Amino acid sequence: MGKITYAIDFGTSNSLLAAACEGKALPPIPLDKDARDPTILRSVLFFPSRERCFFGTEAIQEFVKHDMYGRFIRSIKKFLPMRHFLGPQIGNRTLSIEEIISTFLREMRARANDYFQADVDQVVLGRPALFSEDAGEDSLAEERLRRAANLAGFRHVEFCPEPV
Repeated sequence: MGKITYAIDFGTSNSLLAAACEGKALPPIPLDKDARDPTILRSVLFFPSRERCFFGTEAIQEFVKHDMYGRFIRSIKKFLPMRHFLGPQIGNRTLSIEEIISTFLREMRARANDYFQADVDQVVLGRPALFSEDAGEDSLAEERLRRAANLAGFRHVEFCPEPV
């Protein structure tokens, strides 16, 4: 297979990953074996401890198994434009919003790399036409998302704005 670029729709509630190779679009791939639609990965993370993290359907199942003890994170994307939001406390450490989102994007990348048997470092990330009406906050949100993608191992990051 030639050079692959991932296309990620990192959503507030759900995320998807498709790919393109040599100009040909490939369909979304299975990211969550436990989901009704395995191509959809719920945009949730569960940390029973700082050392362990679960994603998607498994995150919800593990949260219940742990009697809802631990750190359950959902809708993290909505905080990207908020300057005052630095990140959640996990264990005894505050993780930045970029670190939390990169944890999720890194897992998506790892699952896709396993699926394609390739080490892909190019991504086109969907983003809202406006994260915020405030230009500075909108710019901050995109920069935070770019840093998260870089932390997840993506060296080439482009954005594709969603339609208004």
